[in-house]
Amino acid sequence: MSQKYLTFDCYGTLLNEEATYTAIETAATKIGVAPKLARQRFIAYQDDRNNMHPYLDYALLTRNNLIHLDYQFGLEHQFERYYVDVLIAHRSLTPFPEVIATLQTLQQRGYHLIMMSNSSWDIIAANAAALTVPFDVWTAEDVHAYKPDLHFFRTIAQKYGLTATNHWHIAQGYASDIVPADQLGWPSIWVNRNQAAPTTAVRPTQMVTTLDQVLPLLP
Repeated sequence: MSQKYLTFDCYGTLLNEEATYTAIETAATKIGVAPKLARQRFIAYQDDRNNMHPYLDYALLTRNNLIHLDYQFGLEHQFERYYVDVLIAHRSLTPFPEVIATLQTLQQRGYHLIMMSNSSWDIIAANAAALTVPFDVWTAEDVHAYKPDLHFFRTIAQKYGLTATNHWHIAQGYASDIVPADQLGWPSIWVNRNQAAPTTAVRPTQMVTTLDQVLPLLP
């Protein structure tokens, strides 16, 4: 039987990022600025691909984000001093409740599991270990490109010989994953945990709200 492949986004799909954002809110509370606003601005900076070119290591990107928060709130070295705390929180992320059992089932069904993450070598090892299920792990550091850069996707497609019949891409990120998957003709499953609305005309092949809902779709 021919090999079957599943590529996954990591953060928001497999691992819950809430601990990272809680670390930002905790820092904001200690500093004395609005924690929810700090959280929103941190996420917006981290999601803006303009802040990632030329390629930056994820840890440096995070530090730049905290420096930018200081600038936005008129501070000097206040958020930045929590850099290590934020990275520790990020390395310590835990899976969503249904994730490990779902991955184990998919592995038992013969799927080759591949992680494609906008992360770096010094962070992703702990994240992958939290999933307990064996993965091939690819990061932005491996390819020097952050999703949705098609170079990341094409590198993986070439490495494994991915086709529309032997592979699905499963991700929470709409702009970072679902849109580029569509551009390359990859069948995709959008793990839309927050039931967000698409921001373009692109639609995933399938949409679910939790990872275990992919099981009936993948024999």
